[in-house]
Amino acid sequence: MSEQIIKKKMKLAEGLLLRADLMKKIEHLQNRIRPVLIVSDDKKPQEDPNKILAQLRKAIQDLESIIIRINKTNNETHVEGEGSLMEALAKRDSLKMLSEKLRNIRYAAQVNNSGDTNLKTTIDIKNLQAEMDQTGRAFRELDSKIQEINWLTELKD
Repeated sequence: MSEQIIKKKMKLAEGLLLRADLMKKIEHLQNRIRPVLIVSDDKKPQEDPNKILAQLRKAIQDLESIIIRINKTNNETHVEGEGSLMEALAKRDSLKMLSEKLRNIRYAAQVNNSGDTNLKTTIDIKNLQAEMDQTGRAFRELDSKIQEINWLTELKD
């Protein structure tokens, strides 16, 4: 990536896509350098490992720059009713985790129809299901709000 791409004006969503691309590029460069690190005495590597290493260093520098811009934007952008975008992201992650854990608990609380009539659940499944529904709805609403902000907000310098 060139310095112009990392420093250019873009929306937050574009910065997030660029971050993902850089992470893939770094992984790709790591995979490219492995087979050229050691060769037989009579052979030359197919690619110059020093050039790949230089590209890797540059990609990591670019990633650092874009992450700084993303984090700065997340900290300085306000989400109505949620505080900063960073706080909204933390809340969304918590809602996602809670939703997954409630689903796992719901699954684990199902009594098998194996014929053993002495088994019963120790949790109120109806209330658990209601909480699952509410948590899932809250996650989807907040996620939609975050996605909208990602496409409307300019990435900070």
